[in-house]
Amino acid sequence: MTDEQARVLARGTNVAVTQLGGRAFPGIHVQGDTFSALRQQFADAADRLRPAASDREAVEDLDYAVEEMTDILRYYESVLAAHDIRLPYFRAGADGQGPR
Repeated sequence: MTDEQARVLARGTNVAVTQLGGRAFPGIHVQGDTFSALRQQFADAADRLRPAASDREAVEDLDYAVEEMTDILRYYESVLAAHDIRLPYFRAGADGQGPR
């Protein structure tokens, strides 16, 4: 862990716009539980669309977005675990062990 500072440009209820040192553009900070819920909504939508979708490319794009969000969420979870911080949400998934 390093001690770094980020400029908080704006702060909302579950989101903030932050500027890390050395980065050209600000980032979006989303609370972990909010991000987890968004990822689950995308995954559920993909599951519902897959059987009847006439636009396979759209479903593949949605699946790709879910995969990217899952990778980010797994990274978030590993950082919290490394620092003995409990997750702010229940980990749901096919195996009960994490995001699908």
